[in-house]
Amino acid sequence: MKQPSGITAKTKMVIVKEAANNVIQTLKPNDRVGLVSFDKEAKTPSVPSTSHSCYGNELAFATKENTDELKQYIFTLNTGTTGDSNYEKALLAAFNYFHSSNNTLDNDNRVKVILFITDGKSTLGRNPVQVISEENAKLQNKIAIFTYLIGQDIDAQQQLTGMANQVLAIGPKPVGHFEDFNQNNQKLLSTKLATFYIHLPTSSQSEQSTFTVPYVDRFSEVGLITSLCRPVNVISFHGVMCTDVKISELLTEVEYFSEDEYSYAFMIDGLGRVLMHPLLPNAAFVKSTEDPVLVDIGVLEREVDAQSVIESMKSGGMGKKTLTKFFTKPRGKLVNDGSRDVSLTAYFYWGSIPQSNLSLCVVLVDESYSEIDESQFQLSDVDLPNVFMYHNISLLKDSFSDCKFYSRRVTSDRSSVKFSQSAFQNPFQYLDRDETAEDVTNYGNYLTRQKLTNPGFKTTLRSAVWATYKAEQYWKSHPARFVSWRYIGTKAGMIRIYPGVSLQKPYDHEKRAWWRQAMAHPNKMFLTTPYVDSWGSGIVLSLVHTIYKKGSTTVTAAVGADFPLEYFNWLFSSVYPTCNDVSYWCIIVDDSGFIVMHPRLKETTIESGFKEPKHITIEEPGIAKILKREGVLNSKECQDFSKNTNLRSFRVTMPVNKLGGLDFKDTDETFEIRPIAETNVFIIRRQTQPTTNCKCDSTSPDIVECSNQCECLCHSPIIYDVCSNKYNTGSASPPCSARLPDTSGVSQPDDTQGLTTCYVPKCHQKATKTDCFSELECSWCEYNDLLQQIATPCCRLKEECTFGKTKSQYRNTCAAPSTTTDKTSDEINAGQIGGIIGGSIAFGILLTLIMICGIKFFRSRNRNENADPYIEAIPDYELRQYREKEECSSTDSPPPPYQIQPAINHNFYVDSSPGHKV
Repeated sequence: MKQPSGITAKTKMVIVKEAANNVIQTLKPNDRVGLVSFDKEAKTPSVPSTSHSCYGNELAFATKENTDELKQYIFTLNTGTTGDSNYEKALLAAFNYFHSSNNTLDNDNRVKVILFITDGKSTLGRNPVQVISEENAKLQNKIAIFTYLIGQDIDAQQQLTGMANQVLAIGPKPVGHFEDFNQNNQKLLSTKLATFYIHLPTSSQSEQSTFTVPYVDRFSEVGLITSLCRPVNVISFHGVMCTDVKISELLTEVEYFSEDEYSYAFMIDGLGRVLMHPLLPNAAFVKSTEDPVLVDIGVLEREVDAQSVIESMKSGGMGKKTLTKFFTKPRGKLVNDGSRDVSLTAYFYWGSIPQSNLSLCVVLVDESYSEIDESQFQLSDVDLPNVFMYHNISLLKDSFSDCKFYSRRVTSDRSSVKFSQSAFQNPFQYLDRDETAEDVTNYGNYLTRQKLTNPGFKTTLRSAVWATYKAEQYWKSHPARFVSWRYIGTKAGMIRIYPGVSLQKPYDHEKRAWWRQAMAHPNKMFLTTPYVDSWGSGIVLSLVHTIYKKGSTTVTAAVGADFPLEYFNWLFSSVYPTCNDVSYWCIIVDDSGFIVMHPRLKETTIESGFKEPKHITIEEPGIAKILKREGVLNSKECQDFSKNTNLRSFRVTMPVNKLGGLDFKDTDETFEIRPIAETNVFIIRRQTQPTTNCKCDSTSPDIVECSNQCECLCHSPIIYDVCSNKYNTGSASPPCSARLPDTSGVSQPDDTQGLTTCYVPKCHQKATKTDCFSELECSWCEYNDLLQQIATPCCRLKEECTFGKTKSQYRNTCAAPSTTTDKTSDEINAGQIGGIIGGSIAFGILLTLIMICGIKFFRSRNRNENADPYIEAIPDYELRQYREKEECSSTDSPPPPYQIQPAINHNFYVDSSPGHKV
């Protein structure tokens, strides 16, 4: 591209810039591009004008990052200072792109062309036709020359025509093109240049359909799309016919293929570019403002033995192969928890898709998911009609009584069932259309066997609905009013929630952090960090446990319950009374290093303080420093290709020689730490605060860039060849699992006007702390807001006091009977109260939690028998138990968490702890 000279040529320069920019916009990510500007000298993009030096000598893939850089560079160009132009230097610079990029080009399949734009003839240097002949001969005459003249200079016309025709070339040569633009049609240059491809030869055009590399349509906002194109031949090649297709719909079966936890499928094109892979962001949730992740399959499938599979797929072959590979799985929220890698024997089966440039590979493992046989569930004629109540009650009226539970309209008569897209044979049957009352009726008829017609569910769905109904039966018969929500989600694509409540349609439990965290911790009770319940029950923690199908080692479901943080704090203090000693601070952290319980949390009642979890490197940097020194807190990085960053997270694990934890002597007499058996958490008892000069930033790891000063949650850029889009995976960190799409489906407060509250919290009637915390909405008041001890502590509503301290407007609430206890009318009777809050689910989700029950404490292996591994946890028989018969249907056993073994229905499901069945 020549820079026209002088002030009068400025308009021409603007036209040329717009035309060049238009060409770049038409390119697809698999195309490659370079730029040369010239007057008497030739220049290519370089640092600092661009961010990457490779733009100056290497053809860059036309990814959004690269095209944005090059378009910005074009608009920084200025007009030349003289009227001279040197075609020789311009052509040498252009051909140099092909020479230096030769090793990374697919020479047989790519059409190569130089678009040469100028406003006059060459005045310096050798004959440009001779230069083209010599340089193109080095590339087997594969470069076509298209020349464009702004103006009507006769000498320039002849020179540019000779260049396009390559009149001095020896042997076969590609057909070129010349076009000039006079003063009246100069504005057409942009259009003509952007449609240069219509002049390319058509003899090599294939009859097969071609899918373009996925891209984001900025206008439709439907996620990633691809164009399916094929040539149209009418006598001779006439054009190209294309249709745009959503990647998520096109590859539905690939996206949702999963025979078990580890099996998956992926798809690539003939160049090895990935169209779909479980380690890439979900195509349906890519935003219009985001760039598509375009990587070679070798970046995600790194095993040496897998390379022969990839080469076969790229050439359109088919076959099968067995190899050992690392499966990358999520540990929860990627930014916080990172990923985990599991080595398993894998079975690869691949083949090409007929009449396309795509290939598909299915990866299986030995353990396959097995369906639950409906015949195992002998549901009575009374139970069968009750197994299904759809969550969206606005679509179909029912006879169940509604009540107000915090800010939500719920029913305590039933649990509600919600499906995710994976429950359907065609997932987008659910996602892309609004459900109707007729749909819900069809759902119910099939699930209750009133009709045989399947409305589109997978074969696993009905048996999962029937199986989870047993959880509802237990919830309703064993209520516990210190719990807010209970739920059970399955791999069949359904979740059951009690009390019955409506959820947002995008909500998908399998995409949520709690589900992925539970899947990453089978055989353990998983305890989340505190968070704000979007449904109004305040600051809560979730306890989640996995469930196996009986006779299988494959996790098939996860069950959970939500507890108020204040209740958990009280229960924690009851099990570990030494934590009430002012000489110590007791802290609980999870196995990613995030704070579950900390004395400072008791001082925080503002919900914004719980928006994001707190990490130990931020809250307790001194403790973190010692834990790193002792090999307990270890960092791990993975490559997040959605952001092109190395993402750092942490793991809390005990060294082999200190499995029972660290003593005070191990930590310079500052703290001790113990693992809580069969859970994901650890307890720390801090005696003195360790010091350190290191302080980590509390902002998101996506924002904090790693430094050499402190080892924190952070990221660092992936160093890769941005032009060739190649990554050096030899010594790199493993790939990250895909980021969670936003399927939170946060529900807005319901219209509860006219509803009575589901139950009456009689806080003022509770005389002891134990009894007080048996009510979800009650709090035990021991200090006023001035931190003065209350002579006679009392039980009041949370709106009056939290974490033992009264709020300022309720400073004297314990001096007289509460005036705010009547949150409901007296119209609610005991029968209505009975089943609202529910109790522990059938296999004892709460009852086996180590720190709540106090049955099992800390494991101490290979340690001194005289060392105290328990941090003075008291046995369960010393805990004061309470009985409230109106809250528990069985008078023979108290409600959780002190009930050791519930009445169990020995049937069909086994949780992932030995000895528990449901």
